[in-house]
Order: sequence, then structure tokens, then C-alpha cells
Amino acid sequence: MSSGSKGETIRARRQRLSLLPRACEGCKIRKTRCDRSIPCSNCTASGITCQPAAHVESENRPKVDRVAQLEDYVGALVERLAKVEHQLTTQTNELQAQRVAPGSHIDASQRGLVSRPATDSPGSLYEGGSSFTNLASEVAQQTAVSNTPGAPPNIEASFSDLHDLLQAKPGLPSSEDYRFSPVDESSCLPILEPLPVALVLSVLRRMKTQSPIFLSGYTVNDTSLIESLCQAIYFPTEPVSLGQLTSMNGMLYCLFKEYVTMQDPLCKQYDLKTYLAKCERNFNLGVETYDVLAVPSFHNVLALTLAVIKAQSECKPQLCCTLISAAASHCQMLGYHREMTYRSDNGKTAEQKRRIFWSLYVFDKNMSLLLGRASSMQDSEIDAEYPSLSKDPSQIPWDQWFVMAILLAKEQGRIYQTQYSAAALKTPVTTRDLHINELHMSLQKWRADLDQIDASRVKHPHIFALSRHHWDIMYYSTLTSLLRASTTSGIGAEISFPCFDTARLSLQSHLRCFSGYQTTEMLSDTDFANWVLHNSSFSPFLVIFLHAIAATSVEDVQLLDEVVETLRKVRGASSSSERLYLICATFARIAGRMVEEQSSCVGMYDEQTDSLQLLDAMDQIPIDWQESLQDFPEMEAVNQMFDWDVPDMAGILTSWAEGQPSVSGMFGTNSRGGQ
Repeated sequence: MSSGSKGETIRARRQRLSLLPRACEGCKIRKTRCDRSIPCSNCTASGITCQPAAHVESENRPKVDRVAQLEDYVGALVERLAKVEHQLTTQTNELQAQRVAPGSHIDASQRGLVSRPATDSPGSLYEGGSSFTNLASEVAQQTAVSNTPGAPPNIEASFSDLHDLLQAKPGLPSSEDYRFSPVDESSCLPILEPLPVALVLSVLRRMKTQSPIFLSGYTVNDTSLIESLCQAIYFPTEPVSLGQLTSMNGMLYCLFKEYVTMQDPLCKQYDLKTYLAKCERNFNLGVETYDVLAVPSFHNVLALTLAVIKAQSECKPQLCCTLISAAASHCQMLGYHREMTYRSDNGKTAEQKRRIFWSLYVFDKNMSLLLGRASSMQDSEIDAEYPSLSKDPSQIPWDQWFVMAILLAKEQGRIYQTQYSAAALKTPVTTRDLHINELHMSLQKWRADLDQIDASRVKHPHIFALSRHHWDIMYYSTLTSLLRASTTSGIGAEISFPCFDTARLSLQSHLRCFSGYQTTEMLSDTDFANWVLHNSSFSPFLVIFLHAIAATSVEDVQLLDEVVETLRKVRGASSSSERLYLICATFARIAGRMVEEQSSCVGMYDEQTDSLQLLDAMDQIPIDWQESLQDFPEMEAVNQMFDWDVPDMAGILTSWAEGQPSVSGMFGTNSRGGQ
């Protein structure tokens, strides 16, 4: 190549070569060398027409410009993204305007888009060891292990396929799995009124600076749970479920109620009483829907647990039992009662589930003993660990109390199972007495452990100290229910001195607790009635009533009168409180008259051992109830408010002596207006 072509480019070379003559078509076909003349020598010698090669012009075909293509593609994406951002911005502005000004007018269709939640997606369901899936997995694993080496490849492949099939997680059930017929979800879900964003943010900031009493209790002690719920609802990236909305409103309801009671500075910034009513309405609407009651999910369990707390605070034991039953069913289906369920959760999520489950457990066992009904949670099925203690020294005593509440609930469950259940009433007296002695020792150990809790650094010390008296009531009333169980053994049942002494200590604890509530401005008489009176057994009152008329004890009558005076002060809290007051006042008045007359008619009283052997049939006690109460001025109110009259007093005493709970008759389950 000449020196002048050293800098020739590929394109120039192609252009130069394209100008050179090409072999003719005949030579190409015969694959002979062509001299590239027209006609060529080969074609002339062969006597054929020489056809020159088709002239191929230099192909300057425009190549596809990849950069331009990518630029066009990116431009299209940017345009589509801009449209999506515009739509999201428009919807967010509309939602923000409605939250900032909740009182403004919103038409029905627009409100439905904003505040109508989606149905909850059921959580992953638990199956126990007797289920087909678990049994199939076990059989497949055992068979694969025992399979001889060198088995045919098709058998090994089948085992592999079976293992993959059994280990694969099934798809989560849908809400349709909990209904008989398809339902329009938008028509069966309530419309909840949103709260202002500014208010919710203020509450979250307030929780950061000062921990509320609500977070020192059993169910929730983690501010991140409330924060995450508020974030998911007010700044959603996914559809908001009804369970999320209901549980958020339930927690805000508890917080608003506390702030209103404590006269928190937030009350000056916002009309918290108005927003408290809105929270309550939203919460009630959510809890009373089919989805929350029927579909198992974490947020539905949380909402139902908060509803149990609300039902207790309003003294509605029957509603409380219904909610506990639904929540316990959810927990069982989700596997919260088994420790293996928590292995797939992170530490914080697992702890939140534990606290909710064990809170329900405490409520369930207490209501079971109070109302004389079988528990919804069976101890033989539970192996979940207790909630862990906080790393905050000021929170540790509260967490220790939670564990003590769980342990006391376990003893309450054992008391019902061994003394008051249908099966227990058929067991020999000696067997039941052995259980009584064993449980008595367990309760004494529980009390000793409770006294060891160090509260020197506890937060909210005043509330903690006030709650200590409530623990005394719970302990002595539970112990009384245990010791008096021997009176349900049949003919010649006896109430012993330890039972009388424990019942007396229970009523004295009641007086101390009420006195403590009277000295504080934070808690009302209604709080005392609903959280203390109606959550502990009133068997001690009947035990002291029997001792008063058997031993003709003036001191016992005075103690009964003092307790009745406390009941009189809280009688207006609810119809149940009114009924409890009237019944206890009736028994106290009867005891006073019989002690004055020096008459004992309930059995054989042994003064030396301070024990009472009851009559075979308590309804045969020769007491003229009508004559004893003819001068009782408040009996007129009884007939006006309740579907019961004087002879029911004997019925209450009889059912109590036969092992039935006193609370069902004394707390007004037969009142006309409900609880």
C-alpha cells in the first residue's frame, strides 16, 4: 500500500473498492476466475452471454440511532411519570384538605373514596400437629430418611417434589373464605370520620416527651406501634384496612381519654372532648363490623383487645365475654398461643403480639372465674413465652406486674377447672381438697413474689401505689373463691376459719382501695366501680354475711355497712353498680337485724374453730325476707329498675352456696336495661 493511503478510513476504503469492476455473473456461477472485462474471455470462449455483475452502490444506509431511541423512550417514561405524580398530588391535596378541616362539607361519594377502608387480609393461619399438612410432612420426611441408597431416580425425584410441595407456604386466605356469599365490600364497611393530621402529630410528639399511663399497662407499651399505624393511615403507600383504622382509633381513644382526665396541655390546643367522641364513634363502628369479629389478623386482634378494655371500663361483662371469645379465636387461628409462631417475626413485632395475647389471657381467665364459665383459652395448648421486661428501669416494675397478672390468671383458671367446672363438681371431695391445698400454697407464693417487686424507680409512682391496693383485692377475693369452694362439696359443707379470715381481709382491702381513689383527682368513682368492683369477686361479702349471722358478730355487721357505704357513693356509675349496691345493702341490713335478734339460722357454727357447717339446702333458711325488708326505703327502687323481687335474695344465696358465681346475679345480668 502506498504511503498516501496510510490514513485511509474504513469507510473510504469501502468507497474505493466499490468502484472496482466485479466478476461477471457467469464466472460467479461456474466459480472460475474472471478477467473482469466486458465480455470476459471465459464467457466468449464458452459461447455464452457475459452478464456483468449488478452494480452495488456504496451502502450509506442510515443505521439505527440507539441514543435517539433511548432518549425517546426516557421521554415517554418521564411523561407518564408526570401524569401519575399529578394524579397523586391531586388526591393527596383533597385528602389533606378533608383532614385539616374535618368539619367541612364532603359529599357522600368523595367521603367514601377518602375514608372508607378496605377489608383486612387474613393473616397466615396456624395448623397444629394433628393437621393433615403437618402429618404429611412428618411422614414424607421419615420415609425419605429411611429410603435405601441407590433408589431409582424417579422415586428420589418424587420425594423432592413432595418435599417442595409440603414446604411451600400456601396462599393467604381471603376475606371471602369467611363468608357464605359474595358481598360488595364497599357496602358493608363503615365510613369513618378522619381526625386532623395536626392533632395526631401533636399526640405523637406528646408521647415522645411524656409517656402516658396507657403505655405502662398490659396491651401496648411501644410507641412505635401507634406511630406506624398513624403513618400507614395518614400517609398510606398501600390500601388501609378496617382493622388498622379501628385499632388506631381505639388507641387514640384511650390516649384522649387519659389526656382529658389529666387535663393535659393538649386540651388547651384542641377540643379533645369533641375528638374523643369522634374516636369513640369510629372505634365502635369498626369493632361492630363482621370483618373485625370474623377475620383473623393482627390489627383485628388488637382492635378487639382494646374493645375488651373499653367494655370493662363501661361495666359490660357480657359484651366483654363476646369480644374475648372472638379475639381468642383469632389468636388460636393465627397461632399466637404457640411459641413456634413467633420465630418468623422480628423482635419488636413478636413482643407486640405477645403482649396482646397475654392481655387477652388475663381478661379471659378473670372473667371465667367471675362468671363461672369455661375459659376460651386452654392452658394445655399454650406454650408462648411471657412478654419480656423492658430495658427502661422505670418501666420494669410495670412489666413485672404484667407477668404477675398472667401468673394470677393461671391460678384463677386452675381454680375454676378444679373446683367449679362441671367435671370438678363430680370429682371426690378428697381430690378437690388436695387441689385446694395445692392452689393455696401457689397463691401464697405468688403473693410473696409480688411483694418483692422494687418500685423505687417506677414511673407514674402515684398510680402504681394506688394500683397496689387493687392487687390486694384481687389476691384476697381470688383466695376466698378458692377456700369457699369446699362449700360446694355437698351435704354438710363447711366454711373454715381461713376462708372467713381471707374474706375479711378482702373487704378491708376494698375499703383501703376506695379511700385511695377518693384522695386522688385523677380517677373518678366510676373508674373505681368499673375497674375494681366489677373485676373482682364479691364472694367475700357473702362469706362475711354468713359469718355475721352465724357468730352474731357486731364487728362483721359494721364491716358490711362500711362496704355498703362505699357502694352507695358509686351506685350511679352504672345500672350494674346500682344493682350491686341494692343487693349488698339488703344483705347488710338483714345481717344487722339478725344480729340484734341474736338469731342464727344458716347452719351449725363452731365458736372454738370459727367454722360454719352450712345447711343442706340454703333455700330452706328460715328467713322472712319480706318482713326483714319492709322498712328498707330503697326497695321501692328495686322493683322499678329490675326484673327481680325479694325472693331472689334467697336465690342468690342458694346459687352461691351451690357453686355458682355470685357476680351473675349481683351485677345485674337480669336488669331491664342491660348492663
